[in-house]
Amino acid sequence: MSSLTDRPAQAPGSWPLFGHLKPLLTDPLGLLAMLPHLGDVVELRFGRTPTYVVCSPEATEEVLRNSHRAFDKGGTFYENMRSIVGNGMATCPLAQHKRLRRLAQPAFRSGRMTGYAHLIHSQVYALTSGWHHGQELAVLAEMRDLAIRSNLATMFSRRELGRDITGLRKAVTDFVDHQTVLRMIAPALNRLPTPRNYRYRRSEARLLRFLDEEIAAYRSDGRDHGDLMSMFTTSVDSDRLSDREVRDTAMTVLLGGVTASAVGHAWALYQLSQDAELDAEVADEARAVTQLGEGRSAAEVMAELPLTRGVVAEVLRRRDPSWIFPRMTVADTTIGTTRLPAGAQVLLSPYVLHHRPDLFPTPENFAPRRWDGRDPHRATGWLPFGAGESKCIGYELAFMDLTLTLACIARSWKVRPCPGSVRPRPRLHMEPHGLALRLASRQPH
Repeated sequence: MSSLTDRPAQAPGSWPLFGHLKPLLTDPLGLLAMLPHLGDVVELRFGRTPTYVVCSPEATEEVLRNSHRAFDKGGTFYENMRSIVGNGMATCPLAQHKRLRRLAQPAFRSGRMTGYAHLIHSQVYALTSGWHHGQELAVLAEMRDLAIRSNLATMFSRRELGRDITGLRKAVTDFVDHQTVLRMIAPALNRLPTPRNYRYRRSEARLLRFLDEEIAAYRSDGRDHGDLMSMFTTSVDSDRLSDREVRDTAMTVLLGGVTASAVGHAWALYQLSQDAELDAEVADEARAVTQLGEGRSAAEVMAELPLTRGVVAEVLRRRDPSWIFPRMTVADTTIGTTRLPAGAQVLLSPYVLHHRPDLFPTPENFAPRRWDGRDPHRATGWLPFGAGESKCIGYELAFMDLTLTLACIARSWKVRPCPGSVRPRPRLHMEPHGLALRLASRQPH
């Protein structure tokens, strides 16, 4: 083993004063793609501040497993995220995370997935029943609407949201649109007196008011409605989530889930539009499976959709919505053979790992069959939901949502490409920029 080094390799292309800020903003994927060739940990600079990008699966696992408690969620990015979505599990320091996760975990147990699957299915049907043959679909916007519907349904099924739903969808959309990488690293932008910031603050007030009212109603009701909020407001022992903790947890799940789900759905439909043979196979698989509501659990239906699951796993590998996220060192530590001082900014990138040819041969190819007989959740380097104690608590629900929604759409609808180029746009999530598809109704057997 090589000896410890004081500093890792620095990426080329640094500009005086600005460092690597320009390539990060103009071509972040190109910047990331060259880093693994330089080492397991590579230094970038933004101004005079060094930032360390972790490029190997071993080093990434070391940071995420965090056995020495040397890494935490800190710095400007998380401070600004907390100001937007609160101090929930995705943003809180690790000292608070364990308790929040323990109290929220019952909401995500496998035994509750079938109920959530029914709620998701009803929302997919409600949306797609308004589609028509030949319609041109603005895919990301449509999938965002679906994600908002599904997330609200799985969060709140105590009552029909009725007249609230239109305003809530708009509020969530305004909130999601506000989340950009630039706003996370330059929070002063959020304080400017712009129309966009005004819309955000108005939407924030509406969402928080709605959540506070619903939390009070669920507390008073005390029944299990088969949704997430029922579990968040139910005590598992003498401890329980406070109203503020419930609100922050709900904001984290709702807003984080909307964008990641929408982007995942959009990329999955795009991939089917590019491969007629794959599209037909997924449709045939979906039609062959007995649907939910006929004595079938979500786990049983998922087990009979191996190709669809492979498509989802490959989408999350090649176009993982959560392409990069930070950590901060809270003590002098090492990653592999690299020494890092306390207070150092560390970037973890699933995109980097997912495009390493030693982990995923021909990584630029979309190859869902690479997952035949494999559980992606156990695959080295596949990290769309993170790992360790801070792994996304809703990963099972998120993967099920992507799989069952894709199967439900493919069963009845074919998507065809429209003219124009589609490219990944790395914002807070990896969006498919310019994606439009044309719908074609499938002929029944």
